[in-house]
Amino acid sequence: MAGQFNAALRHLRSQRGLSLRQFARIVHYSPGWLSRIERGQAAPTLALARSCDDALSARGKLLELARLETRIRLRPAQLPSAVADFVGRSDALRELDEALAKAERAGTALTVAIDGPPGVGKTALTTQWAHRVADRFPGGVLFTDLQGHSRQSRPADPMQVLEDFLAALGTKSVPDEFEARSALFRTVMADRHVLVVLDNAVDSQQVKPLLVGAPSCAAIVTSRRRLTGLGVTAGARRLSLAPLESQESLKLLRGVVGAKRVDDEYDAARSVALRCAQLPLALRITAERLATHPHWPLSHVADELASEDRLDVLADRDDDDLSVRKVFDLSYEALAEDTARMFRLLGLYPGARISAAAAAALTGHSLDRTRELLDDLVTVHLVEGTGLDRYWTHDLLRDYAADRAAAHESDAERLTAVRRLTSWYTRSVDAANIALAPQREVPPLEPPPAGVTPLTFTSDTAAEEARAWLDEEVRDSAVPMVRLAAQYRLPEAWHIPVRLWNWLLLRKPWSMWISSHTIGLEAAAAYGGPSNQAWVEMNLGEAYRQSGCYDRAEQHVTQALTLRRRIGDRQGQAWCLEVLGFIAADRRDTSLAHSYFSQALDAFRKTGDAHGEAVARCSLAEADGLLGNMAAAQAGFKQGLDLHRRMGDLFGEGLLWERRAHLHQQHGELMQAVQCLDRSAECHSQGGNDWGQAAAHDLRAQLLVKLSRWEEARKACERAWELFDRLDDPRAVRLQGRLLEWRQAEEPSATGRPQE
Repeated sequence: MAGQFNAALRHLRSQRGLSLRQFARIVHYSPGWLSRIERGQAAPTLALARSCDDALSARGKLLELARLETRIRLRPAQLPSAVADFVGRSDALRELDEALAKAERAGTALTVAIDGPPGVGKTALTTQWAHRVADRFPGGVLFTDLQGHSRQSRPADPMQVLEDFLAALGTKSVPDEFEARSALFRTVMADRHVLVVLDNAVDSQQVKPLLVGAPSCAAIVTSRRRLTGLGVTAGARRLSLAPLESQESLKLLRGVVGAKRVDDEYDAARSVALRCAQLPLALRITAERLATHPHWPLSHVADELASEDRLDVLADRDDDDLSVRKVFDLSYEALAEDTARMFRLLGLYPGARISAAAAAALTGHSLDRTRELLDDLVTVHLVEGTGLDRYWTHDLLRDYAADRAAAHESDAERLTAVRRLTSWYTRSVDAANIALAPQREVPPLEPPPAGVTPLTFTSDTAAEEARAWLDEEVRDSAVPMVRLAAQYRLPEAWHIPVRLWNWLLLRKPWSMWISSHTIGLEAAAAYGGPSNQAWVEMNLGEAYRQSGCYDRAEQHVTQALTLRRRIGDRQGQAWCLEVLGFIAADRRDTSLAHSYFSQALDAFRKTGDAHGEAVARCSLAEADGLLGNMAAAQAGFKQGLDLHRRMGDLFGEGLLWERRAHLHQQHGELMQAVQCLDRSAECHSQGGNDWGQAAAHDLRAQLLVKLSRWEEARKACERAWELFDRLDDPRAVRLQGRLLEWRQAEEPSATGRPQE
């Protein structure tokens, strides 16, 4: 049947007495192309057949012959097999389905560029989807590996790919010129319904000659690089893949290892997934190892993956190419040197998320240059952008970056980078600390190393900006950063926790507070000297006091006092006496607390520490009131309030009103106590102290219940619960139970009174 079209065309043209050149002018195709059609060296498209049919008045004969040849022409089916136990990616598959449906409705060509980090499963997803929709492309499916990241060979030449595609489509003769070959490919595809899968592209330039604009065709491209050029020139849709979700990872493990083993060791399975960074390649390698060793407990492999050499563990023993390290190598080795160094130094950063400013300190580059290098890494998915100047890297890539840093950066280079980073971090924390409470004195730091530009907080909203930065960036990174500084024996190991003081008082993250100071204390004791050790000892003691561990608190503060007496630090001694007074007050030993507060006040006045004097006067005033010295208490509160207001110290004023409330409560003056707590909550609200505000509302609610002011009590309780819940404070559970009692109360809602 094949070959009838070319014979019929030649016969009808001859009957009309038309030369090829004359006929070419009528149908608007080149004489050379028409000659090849008539000689059977190229297949006719339906568009060409329709034009010839109209020009020669063939009454549809040529069009029907062309359609017949199209049906019997070779239908390529080049897709590799899909993964048998493919799991997850439901959102990505749905997005691809919707994109194809939209293109079909609009009658436009579809091009989708799928990108993502190495090992994330781009090829598996694409192959899976292509098999699902292959029957919607009667012209067949073309597939090629463009070798964008391959150890065995160079990236595929589009010229050769075009020749292979044209041969697969039944073209008998292929032009030698690149442009002609690309044009022929588009022509051959014009009237076919073909899906083209271009896997593992190196960049947009490699892909562009292989794309077609025929509305009946679709092209799916995968690459580790973000192919933004295809979006500009070809209107390609972009789909970026991230590591799997937790449940998808567990489903993959169940599919390979077996549901029973995974469910029997569910916690270990979750650890395996997390230590594989939810990366499909790492998960499959690990799952196959477990399937090969059915008697291994999952916890054994989880422990292996917790070791420092887990990149070596994540390798298939049967196929050298199936190795997470080697897959990462292919992306890393393609980087320019400056970009590769940027990536290596990120391995020294002790966290998953980093800001551009911190990365600039790490590398010593300007902020603008650092952004350029980070963007280069984002383009190839070795780093992911999470917001303006914010970046993230998963665990396995961080391990790999650290491995590359150890291999290619000298000890001195790594030390210099870490010193720049910790110096930037410490001085940025210090600036934020001062912005939060400028009235609290801390010893000044030395200037940062050359080229390091710490953050500053000097605007009218400096305190809010500082608090937001500490909440967002420092909460999770402080302990790892202190540990990093201690590893390199840098003074930042104790400076960082000490300079977090004002924020710690506001947020009270107990675990982070105690952990950071414990590491800092070990460093200060080892190589910091008594002054630095004393600062950390006292801060750590206050953390234990506020969390209710009074014995440990007294131990640390007493040691701090001993050290400060040894070096003659009068101001430091005053603060130690003040905290010892707090501990005594918490233990209800008011006489001892009064003694400590009196000594602290005298020392603060002699050293000229106005903030310390304000705190001591308020503390002493409460103790005086509890001991019955009401005149002294009233005078002390007034003097303390004047000092706090003169300094603009909302935190201190809030605590003052709280102390006055406690004193009124002890004397049964509940209305006055509630009024003081109102003022305390207002001060803490204005000062951004959510914890202090929550504590004030909590006590207000308790007192209002005693006053039978039920509706006000309910509102105060709700506000305290909201704040404590946001702070992950355990008191939120108690308050939630109290609110539940209110909701279940049987009394009329107008009273708002809980059931007794």
